[in-house]
Amino acid sequence: MFLLTNQIPFPKNYERFIELGQEAIKKNNLIEAVDYYEQAYAIQQDFPLNLVLVNIYLELGENEQALSLASEMKEKYFANLDYMEIYIQILIQNHMFIQAHSLINERILKEQSGEMRKLISLKKKIRHVELMYQEFEVGKIKELQKELDHLNTHNYYEQIAIVKKAGQLPHDEFIVIGKKILLDAHVHNLVRSWILEELASLHLKEEVQFLWRDNKKYTVIPACIGTPLDSAAYQRILLFLEKELINDDPILLVDIMEEIRLHFALLYPLADEIIKDPRLWAISYISSYSHSTAQKYQVDEEQSEIEKIKKIQNQIRLELETMIL
Repeated sequence: MFLLTNQIPFPKNYERFIELGQEAIKKNNLIEAVDYYEQAYAIQQDFPLNLVLVNIYLELGENEQALSLASEMKEKYFANLDYMEIYIQILIQNHMFIQAHSLINERILKEQSGEMRKLISLKKKIRHVELMYQEFEVGKIKELQKELDHLNTHNYYEQIAIVKKAGQLPHDEFIVIGKKILLDAHVHNLVRSWILEELASLHLKEEVQFLWRDNKKYTVIPACIGTPLDSAAYQRILLFLEKELINDDPILLVDIMEEIRLHFALLYPLADEIIKDPRLWAISYISSYSHSTAQKYQVDEEQSEIEKIKKIQNQIRLELETMIL
């Protein structure tokens, strides 16, 4: 005979955890509410609950957790200006000013009727928090600036880790330091490419100089160049590869595209000037991975051009290997 106890089996279902979370909120017990909502979220990841948890994390000062959770549903936050405002607030709380500016700038370019006043207000809010950060976090800013000034003394992996922290700098400081990094021959090309892409995302409309992989200086207006994957050559290569491989060999397609994305980061922002025939570049990539698959595309009179392209692609591969080793 079993003795009855007062223990009641805990109902592990989504609705019950939501109810318990709501009860905890009414009692102003945010820690307990988070625990229940997190358990509900583990069962079912939906946007309304993501939003609730993110707001509680912000209220508790758990800014990194708020960012991590919100990032899981970026598209949902970006679909509505009110939700996007919450996402920008999260970025600001994490001192990710450059991402916040970039997000607003992108939205302004796609501005829908009636949004501009609110977008401008958000820009002012970011700027206000930046100024406060500059005034009260002088030590942190100087420490990061010092790290970035000595960027060229580190290896590639250290450089990319350090330079990504530059997004915590206020807008103006980021641009000044970014321009210096772009002309530093001892900073890896992929790191310089990342800086240039960030300046492009800020839609910087002034001319900047940068060192490219040939160690020559070039001048661009970042607002006019887009991202590495915006180039016409990339889009045409992608279109050809998807058309040819997505049904017959999707795994090969994924493998090739992973490499191509890295190559275009290194060729940025001059890929369209280098790649004159995207179709032959695509065939050359296929040939590097599967000679038998590439044979059906090759025409004798194009073979010499394909060999030239392969030589360039192999040079890029070698450059990436020596950079990252």
